[in-house]
Amino acid sequence: MQDHIKFKMLTSGYPGFDFPEDLLEEVDLSTFYEIEEDRFPLFVGTQFGTYPLDFPLDTFEGKKIAILHKSLLSGHQSGLSIYEIRKGKRNEIQKITLKGPIWEPEKLKEYHNEPLDEPKIKIPEFYAYEIWFYFELIGSKYRGFSLPEAYHQAISTAYRDFVNFGHENTDSDWISFLRFEQAGDHQHLFRLLDKCIEDLYPDSKTLPLPLERELQLFRNIRNPYQRRCKSYAELPAEEDVLILSELGLCVYYNNFININSHEARETQNEIIQEFRHRNFYIKNENLFRNQANPIQCNVNGSIPVLQVNNAVDYRKEKDIPSFENGVVNAQLLYEGYYAVYNELTDIQVVDVLNKEIGIKCSGIGRAAHLRAIKAQFKSREIDTSAISDNRSFTLAYCVVLKNKKLVRLGELGLDPMMLILRSYFKKCYPSHDLNNTRIIYHDLEKLELVSFDNSSIYVIPINDLLKQKGEMKIIGDAREQ
Repeated sequence: MQDHIKFKMLTSGYPGFDFPEDLLEEVDLSTFYEIEEDRFPLFVGTQFGTYPLDFPLDTFEGKKIAILHKSLLSGHQSGLSIYEIRKGKRNEIQKITLKGPIWEPEKLKEYHNEPLDEPKIKIPEFYAYEIWFYFELIGSKYRGFSLPEAYHQAISTAYRDFVNFGHENTDSDWISFLRFEQAGDHQHLFRLLDKCIEDLYPDSKTLPLPLERELQLFRNIRNPYQRRCKSYAELPAEEDVLILSELGLCVYYNNFININSHEARETQNEIIQEFRHRNFYIKNENLFRNQANPIQCNVNGSIPVLQVNNAVDYRKEKDIPSFENGVVNAQLLYEGYYAVYNELTDIQVVDVLNKEIGIKCSGIGRAAHLRAIKAQFKSREIDTSAISDNRSFTLAYCVVLKNKKLVRLGELGLDPMMLILRSYFKKCYPSHDLNNTRIIYHDLEKLELVSFDNSSIYVIPINDLLKQKGEMKIIGDAREQ
């Protein structure tokens, strides 16, 4: 085996990413599918899907693939995983964590044939019986010797109680729960398991991957019900749903149930989609639509089931962050505006956007406001290509909504333009007789019309038709044309 594995990719179908050029080669489709011991097909896993898209896993049955984990929102690349496809599912056998935006080849870990998902990490016998005793106290029947499994089971049982605790104590967090008197048995169990880890791995940097994951899961638990405020404005740590356990997926989903943003909802949708990929039955799927309630996994016979946690009261909506006084927090402002605009219809959201057209000011508050408007368009799947592309969003044109698509006023035909003009005259020039008026020209900047009452030619800034400022001016005499 070579010191470093290499990778191959197709010539197209990927989002932008950074990778050492000497470790990656573009190949054709047939070469991409070939089995090579020291070169793996490369995919890019994001919160919006794995690229290139539309490659069914069973195509790579028995083969190894590499997935680079990247956030398309922040651009952060968290690492690289090697998977072996078994029975249509990904089984991670090596995770590579890399530093910096550009990867250095010498930082790549050597690939090992022995799967890391089957480690021999045992609880020392000295601690086993006491650990089992505390499992019994917290209502678990676990009697195994696997330290990662024991830690996972301890988190699972404690987290179930924590969700109930957090529902009643919205200002509490995970650590304060473990310090709570009624959670004493959970605390003692975690202390015993941590002692096992310290004895087996005095150097925390040498922890095997399964234990590292469980400790990371422990650290990332948040109170699902904690209300968003300036003292609790931090977003949950970003995770790769492909490598999370079922419990990890539930925790990750629940961490977002009080975050009112388009990105939170997309992450939650991605998590539910991952459960589908893992063949979970989604029970009472209509209860998931508001994404405001914690979820949990169960097994019904031999069928894995995902459902809303019915041990706590059902909520119809996520909380709306308060607009607090003092120093502004941009994220909380955005979440607050986004939550308010959730109550609006599509046309009302377009009206909110049109009120921002032509305003020449900036600041954290306005940026959060505009971000919420754009996020609403994404959530509602409204086509904004008339005023935006991948890099910019213009505020130069008022728009109307037509078949889930924004259309600039200057692009409308005469009939809809006359309807808008009628409303404009009614508001700004009620004495003007529209029946004696005809539109003679309009574009993205202005509208020209002629009045047969006095033979005058008028011009109106096109945006004024919706902003209704009353800035119509005479620019000529029709009798002189």
